Amino acid sequence: MAKIKTKKKPSVYSALPFHLFRFTQLVSSLIVSAIMFYFIYHLRRDHFKVPWTFLVLLSVALFTIMTQTVTIVFYFCRALNPTVNLVINALLFILWATGFGLLAWAMSGTLVHRCDVANWQNDAGIMVCRLYKALFTFSLTGLISTASALALDFTTRKKELRGGRYVHANDNKSTAALRLTESRDSGGPFDVPRAYAGEQESGYTPPSEQQRYADTEYHHHS
Repeated sequence: MAKIKTKKKPSVYSALPFHLFRFTQLVSSLIVSAIMFYFIYHLRRDHFKVPWTFLVLLSVALFTIMTQTVTIVFYFCRALNPTVNLVINALLFILWATGFGLLAWAMSGTLVHRCDVANWQNDAGIMVCRLYKALFTFSLTGLISTASALALDFTTRKKELRGGRYVHANDNKSTAALRLTESRDSGGPFDVPRAYAGEQESGYTPPSEQQRYADTEYHHHS
């Protein structure tokens, strides 16, 4: 006997914005985490204290990468619940906003300067300046993409609630309820079919062959 395969629940997300926002979140997180690892490594090597801003941004970036990995597995293998994803992106948005706010406050003087020898003295200083500005740019991109993903989760959840609950085709309880509903709607075995009854109500006169069969009575022979 052939096994009945359970189909994956269809996604309620719009594919293009869903994958676009997630891709932007992932790329931003990878770049931010790479820059943070670079700065933290050199600060620790030279025995400097690592700023809290760097630690917050690194934690946010790594947490984003982890959640993106887990949720995309659920998206392709089972189904991604918009409510769960809404909670995750809401938490990520708070973390990104906190990290970006700390970074913007700490870098307020650096961002207005040009990355040249006059301001940074040598090539190493110019590279640090460019890394700071890249960090600011991709932190902002991570914040905006997370906010966009959060808005998409919210609208998708509303759409899912309006559309009702999905049930699998091989759900025994749902199949039994469906059959009970069909039996109530179809009536007895000798009732006039719904299509034929609708034609009579609309003034349609069936051919004589159909009338002959419709007028035939059922007689029980003992």
